[in-house]
Amino acid sequence: MQGKDFHILTTNQDTQFVKIYPEEKVSEIQGDHRFFQCSQCCQDETWDAVQPVADMIAAMGEGTMVPDELIPRCPHCGAEMFPWVRGYGNFLQGKKYEEEYEKISKYIQKNKDRKILLIELGVGRMTPMFIQEPFWELTNSLKDAYYISVNSEYQFLPEFIEDKGIAILGDIGTVLKDLRKAKEESAFVC
Repeated sequence: MQGKDFHILTTNQDTQFVKIYPEEKVSEIQGDHRFFQCSQCCQDETWDAVQPVADMIAAMGEGTMVPDELIPRCPHCGAEMFPWVRGYGNFLQGKKYEEEYEKISKYIQKNKDRKILLIELGVGRMTPMFIQEPFWELTNSLKDAYYISVNSEYQFLPEFIEDKGIAILGDIGTVLKDLRKAKEESAFVC
C-alpha cells in the first residue's frame, strides 16, 4: 500500500486497521470497540471506551466481577453503555456512523473518474449489503473500476461484472504471498 492512494472499508470492529493506517483512510461502518454508546440511544453521542475498559479490567484483578461503580453509564439518562458496534442491540447510526460512511463516499467521489480497484478480502455472505453488493454496483457503474474478491469459502462473481472482475477461491494470506512473489519475480506492476 506504500505510495498508493487507497481507502479501507471494513465491517471489522476490532480496530486492527486503525492501528496501522491513519483513521482518515479507514471507514469502520459496523462500529468500533474503542467507543461506547448509550444502550438506550438517548443521545447521538459516543464516548471513549478504552480507559473505562482498562479500569474495569484492572479492578477485576484475578476475578471476574466488575465493581458496580465502574460500569459505564450514560451521562444523560443513566442507562448502561455498551460498545458502539453493530450486534449489541440498538446500534447508534448517528453522527459517528455517518462520518464513517462519509469518508468512503468522499474517496469514491474523488476517484470516480480514475482507474479504481475494489479489492474484497474475506467478506462473508452474512452481510453482503455492507461491502460486497456496493462494490459490485460501483464496479458496474464506474467506467474504469475493476473488482477482485479473495475468499476461502466463496468464489462468486455476478454476471453483470464478469468482464470487470475476478473471484479467487483461496486463503487470503496465501494469495497475497503468491502475488508478492510473482511481483518480485517479474516486471509485474500494481
